Amino acid sequence: MFVMQCTNCGARVPYDAGACPECGVFARVAPAARQRSLTLLLSLLLIALTVAAAAYFLTRGSHVVRSERQRPIRVVRDRPGGARRGDGATISEPEAILRLQRSFDAAPDCIAIMSKGYSNGGYILEVINRCDGTRSGRWRVDGRSGAMRPSDRGVAPPTVQH
Repeated sequence: MFVMQCTNCGARVPYDAGACPECGVFARVAPAARQRSLTLLLSLLLIALTVAAAAYFLTRGSHVVRSERQRPIRVVRDRPGGARRGDGATISEPEAILRLQRSFDAAPDCIAIMSKGYSNGGYILEVINRCDGTRSGRWRVDGRSGAMRPSDRGVAPPTVQH
């Protein structure tokens, strides 16, 4: 059993006693020290768990698997609405979008392409990199040859790998 000393008369007081048996002064002071050490221990445990959770989520990351660029473009033509093909074009709009998407050196999930329609033998497409928030401008994909070039802005063309 832990024994403490009375601050009033100096007598030995058992830890679980509420008052000094000699002078009757209230003697319950030690639980605050014990509570402080318990609070410190719990705080350190909480900090360690927070650091471990943060390390787990930061190192886990999102691993993007790039698709092979050599795979052929395959567009399903029998879906509802069908794949739009401009007058005189040999490639459809989805094929043009896929060709343009694959020409950018970024993860496929990062490139967002919105069609602005078919005009003068080519598909006009707006390109945005969603991962870094940059706009690559409007691009024109020729409906016959599949050649790509900036439509109305002076943006450098993407590197095309055949």
